[in-house]
Amino acid sequence: MKSVYNLAVLLAAGLLLAGCATSDRELRKLESAYQAQLGEYAAALKSGEIDKAEHDKKVTQLNARYGRRRAMMEKDIYGSGLKSPGRRPTVGRGGRRY
Repeated sequence: MKSVYNLAVLLAAGLLLAGCATSDRELRKLESAYQAQLGEYAAALKSGEIDKAEHDKKVTQLNARYGRRRAMMEKDIYGSGLKSPGRRPTVGRGGRRY
C-alpha cells in the first residue's frame, strides 16, 4: 500500500514538473519573439525606414500586446493569484477610512 502511495506521489510530482517545464518554454519563446521584434524595430529606425514617432508607436503597441499575452499565459500557468482588495468603506462625510 505504501509503495502505491509513493508511486502516485512520484507520478504527480513528475507531471507537475513536466507541465512547469512546458510552460516556462512557452514563456521563453514569447520573450524571444518579443526581443526579436524589438530588434527589427530598432534596425528599421537606425536605417531610416521609420521615423522616431512611428518607432515609438510600434514599440508601445508591441509592449501592450506582449504584456497582455504574458499576463494571460502566467494566469494559465500559475492561476489567478490573490484577488485585489475592494474599496474600503468610508466613515462620515470626510471620506476618512477607518
